[in-house]
Amino acid sequence: MNEYYVYEHWRPDTGVCFYVGKGKGKRAWDMKHMRNRHHMAIVSKLTSVGLLVDVKIIASGMSSEDALKLEIERISFYGVDSLSNMTGGGDGLSSPTQETRLKISASQKKRFENPEEKEKMIARLKGRIPWNKGLKTKGTKHSDAAKEKIRIAAKKRGIPEKVRAAQKAAVTGRKRAPFSAETIRKMSEAAKAREARKRQERAA
Repeated sequence: MNEYYVYEHWRPDTGVCFYVGKGKGKRAWDMKHMRNRHHMAIVSKLTSVGLLVDVKIIASGMSSEDALKLEIERISFYGVDSLSNMTGGGDGLSSPTQETRLKISASQKKRFENPEEKEKMIARLKGRIPWNKGLKTKGTKHSDAAKEKIRIAAKKRGIPEKVRAAQKAAVTGRKRAPFSAETIRKMSEAAKAREARKRQERAA
């Protein structure tokens, strides 16, 4: 059944795409289930200042295989290093045929032969801040406007000012102890399990 689509998640604060995916139903609007830590960190940062992810459906009414092919193409277009995707896409496309690989390659070559497409890509990348740099918050001082947005967002989430004050007082001046080897091992296993579930969902 042609019930799949390819979608992109864009940051409204910087106007750039940070994730490309394939799904069906409400998958594109689900920001919590089966998302990797990089994606969740970006969503959390946007939520903290009262912003929502801009969801764009690139193509719909597709078969699972065709959607996976387009997902690979879009991730290649942006560059996996510029996205929060953990792979180059197509995880559910097991052992693509040589014909499929050639089609994807030809599509990319044709795209970048077009001067207009090149200009669009340059415009998208201009001024882009890599996600891992954009998420650094240690030592960052928020502006008064940003603080107000955070305060309003917290109110919408229903967190009382007294609770926020108590939370702030509890962590002020506190330094987190280094993770033990056992904790690091458990975190690694949990991350691998999440990625395995993600691959299974894409293959579904």
